[in-house]
This record gives sequence, structure tokens and C-alpha cells, in this order.
Amino acid sequence: MRDQGKAFCGMCLAAVLVTALPVVAAPEQSQQAPPESASAAVPPEPVPDEAAEAAERAGQKSAMDELRALSAERRDEAIAAAGRAAADLDREMARLQQEMDQGWGRMSQAARERSQAAMVDLRHRRNTLAEWFGGMRHGSTAAWAEVRGGFANSYQELAEALRKARAEFARQAQDEQMREADDPGSDQSR
Repeated sequence: MRDQGKAFCGMCLAAVLVTALPVVAAPEQSQQAPPESASAAVPPEPVPDEAAEAAERAGQKSAMDELRALSAERRDEAIAAAGRAAADLDREMARLQQEMDQGWGRMSQAARERSQAAMVDLRHRRNTLAEWFGGMRHGSTAAWAEVRGGFANSYQELAEALRKARAEFARQAQDEQMREADDPGSDQSR
């Protein structure tokens, strides 16, 4: 039975890695068109202000603190909460990708490269989170504290990286708007 569990975990890890392979294998995308995105149906969301970001961070920290407190006996509850938290981050990543796609034509070459690099980093961190989530779902009771803590730490790292990427993208968009307002007739190299 234990060997079957290991094999299943290995298959889950392989599935996660295979889904990430296109991102890693093809980082060079056309510089004239936005990168393909599976988030076309997600409506854009306004960039949150500092108070909203602080409240969001506090909520994320509280959720992970609560997750850390759940014992192995409440494993199903913890796994459900972790799945919801990961899905929330997935939606945030999809919104950010859509915002980047919509602003692609106005971005400078350097901003495009930074945006692509930020999304690759976020996807890498999301894959790490998925590995910890798989450990929570399929790991032994003895390993519960380690995988629960690993998931919580990975979640907080991804949430912080996502917050920073969103802030950087908003700053880049604002810089581009200011540049266009200062010199509306110029055709910048993009």
C-alpha cells in the first residue's frame, strides 16, 4: 500500500511538472504579441490600494496561521482550506496575466521581459505550492506537521511574490502612461 502511495505521489508530481514544462521550455515568446494566456475569461480587477493590500496580506497570514494550527485529525478540513487558498492565488495570477496581456502593446521591451520573468517566477512558485499540497493530501500522518508547514510557507512566499509582481506591473503601467503623456507623438521602440 505504501508503494502505491509513493507511486501515486510520483504521478501527481509528474503531472504538475508536465503542466509547467511549456512555461519552462518556451520562455522566448514573440515580442509583438502578448503571451498566450488561459485567463482570457477573467475580468480585469482594479489595482488594489495599500489599505486593501494590507488587509489581504493580513487575511492570508491569518488563513495560514489557522492552517498551521490544524492537527492531523482535522486533515480533511485543512486540505479543503488549503485548496481554496491555492485557488484564490490562481485567480489572482490569472487576473495579473490578463492585465499584462491587455497592456502588452503599451509596454516597452524591458517591461515585457520583466513581466514575463515575473510570471515564470510565479508559476514556478505555484508549482512548488502544488507539490506541498500533494504532500498534504497523500503524506503520512507522521509527516503532517512538515507538509502543513511547508505548504503554509510556500503559500506565503507565493502570495508575497504575487503582491510584488502586481505592484511592479502597476508601477510599469503608470510609468508608460507618464511617458506617453510627456511625448504623445513619439513612437518608442517596443
